[in-house]
Amino acid sequence: MLVLGALLATSITMTACGSGGSSTAAAGAGSSAELTAFTEQAQAAVDAASAAQTTETAPVPTGGPAPKAGVELTIIPCSMAVEGCARPARSAEEAAKALGWKPTIDDPSTGQGGASAAVQRAVATGADAILLTSIDAGSIKADLQAARDKGIVVVANMAGNADELYQAIVPPLEANFDAGYLLGQQAFLIAQERYQQPVKAIVFEDQEFATVKQRVAGFVQFVQDCADAGGGCSIEYQGKHLAADIATTLPNQVVQTVKQHPDYNTLFLGFDAALNAVVTQGLLPAGLADPSKAQGVSVDCDVANATSIAEGGFQSACIGFAFLRAGYGHVDNVNRLLDGQDAVDQGLVGKLITEANAPTDGEAWDGDFDAVAEYRKAWGLD
Repeated sequence: MLVLGALLATSITMTACGSGGSSTAAAGAGSSAELTAFTEQAQAAVDAASAAQTTETAPVPTGGPAPKAGVELTIIPCSMAVEGCARPARSAEEAAKALGWKPTIDDPSTGQGGASAAVQRAVATGADAILLTSIDAGSIKADLQAARDKGIVVVANMAGNADELYQAIVPPLEANFDAGYLLGQQAFLIAQERYQQPVKAIVFEDQEFATVKQRVAGFVQFVQDCADAGGGCSIEYQGKHLAADIATTLPNQVVQTVKQHPDYNTLFLGFDAALNAVVTQGLLPAGLADPSKAQGVSVDCDVANATSIAEGGFQSACIGFAFLRAGYGHVDNVNRLLDGQDAVDQGLVGKLITEANAPTDGEAWDGDFDAVAEYRKAWGLD
């Protein structure tokens, strides 16, 4: 469903924006009929992506080999303190234990030499497979190559795949572009309804992660497509930041940018942890988080963000991936790869979460059906 938004985009060249720079996409000369069709396409994509997922629209794969016995799996998250890294790590640990495997979570953020050292430890201790979450292959190429040379299966969650060092990635990298584009479509519809304006966006991009780059690229592509269709959407400012800035300088940087662009109505950041920090530590204290004047959109649907959306807060939407089932999907692919088979599409599809369908139980969205039961059945456990 997320792909629908990207397929509707025209193939054009985007205007690049440097760090701390700004850019405004000029409104195209599209006809009223073209803009009407563009709006209808956005609405169709949003409706499809926010619908409840089923075993048909987000299927769990079947037909894999019998589970291997005694597999030692090392799980390396970007940080167990980060919700979007910890959730798939814990679910993979749970899935591995269900198969009788021996999973170990090695958190590289605890001062043990980072992801590089964690991979080296996995190789040294004889791991059969390694799962990394939100760690791009390009940042630890030599270590991953050493693991592959030893015959160790290496897969990843939400990551870039330099030199195809990861044998499987869930979800695929292009799903992040689609997520950014879809959030542009959602923001466009909300801006029309709530502000009677096109999207006037402030965008901040963490360039450390391939997934975030893709999300930003998808959102910017939508803004350009909207302008070309005569919708008047624009990027008012596009800046950059680092993950370390989230708890330090980024909230104030965004506040100052908002003050410099008071006519903006949409704030896009590449992941929810960054947006939540900006809102709670910057915009709210500064009195600049009024949802009647502007909205925030992002990816991950962390608990705090989903709660804000459900309560009609500043954040109006997020794209969520069911990370509970993601861990099971990784284990399924590892089992196939250890058997000499190819990895398969694990059916993990992003869902658009809005005020209309956001969870109200204080939990992250983790799917609309019991995918874990489907995996257990496929593995012959139930």
